[in-house]
Amino acid sequence: MPSDPTLMPAGWLEMLWPAVCTRVRHPVGGVRLDPAATARVAAGVLQAFIAAHPEPPASLEAAQQWVAARAAAAALDWVAEERRRTGDPEGHRDPETAAWERNPDFEALRVRDAGGVLTSREWAVAEPVLRRRALPALARQGIRDEDAQDVLMEALGELTQARPGEGGPLEKMRVFEELPRFFATMAERRGISWLRKQSARKRQASNPALAEPLDAPASAVLRTLADPRSALPHAPEAPWEGASFDAIQAACRPALTDFEWHLLSALFVEGTHTRLELAGEPWVLEQAGLAPSDSESKRRRRLNSTLLNPP
Repeated sequence: MPSDPTLMPAGWLEMLWPAVCTRVRHPVGGVRLDPAATARVAAGVLQAFIAAHPEPPASLEAAQQWVAARAAAAALDWVAEERRRTGDPEGHRDPETAAWERNPDFEALRVRDAGGVLTSREWAVAEPVLRRRALPALARQGIRDEDAQDVLMEALGELTQARPGEGGPLEKMRVFEELPRFFATMAERRGISWLRKQSARKRQASNPALAEPLDAPASAVLRTLADPRSALPHAPEAPWEGASFDAIQAACRPALTDFEWHLLSALFVEGTHTRLELAGEPWVLEQAGLAPSDSESKRRRRLNSTLLNPP
């Protein structure tokens, strides 16, 4: 129960409502639910919360974590169903935050023939969007021009590969707006692999022992394998390599408050808000100790201070 015994679950719902609406309204960059849809989906999330908790959670923070983990997914499920029902892939699209002219038909994109090959012409619309999103990530790694195109082709091949059973990422997503960000991450990881291969080739070129046949009588590599003591120490394993934001958040949740996790997600992970938009949200203002009457500059300074100097 909450530390204040006078605060009943109904009071919790009043506090949870603005945060749930914020996550539902912008579940992912490029999607914006209108007020009526936001209220409908947010109400469904809170109804599910009540049904799952005959007794209140141990704290308001636990309640906030529960609804925050489900709000965006519930909104995307609702948008996907509406688009299927109406046949309109543009439904609830936010052109102000979407960096492409129109959405392809996401349902058509996932249609495969008997051999598992994607067949829709909508890929002519989708592929340029994915390339534009991924190229800056590769450029930051120093991969450009033909090399970048090679990496993108590898990433596209991985994305579109048929996977029996549970299916691949294409089958697990709900709306097209999820795909460009996911593909950029996929291309970035491919870029890291490409850079490692290039580095290995350079080391081989500078050290003939690394390039000589393994079965050569005087092979340095063979000597290393025969005598493990001569091997170079391995780099420590990287258990977080390739981890999703959700996995990182689950493991590191105590390090930040729900408010700080919300800021990170909205600004840097989901990309659903600008700082100015966040500085106008009632729940964000409350968490930051600000009033709606405070000036825009003061609200932005407080938000920047929270991001740069967390407690």
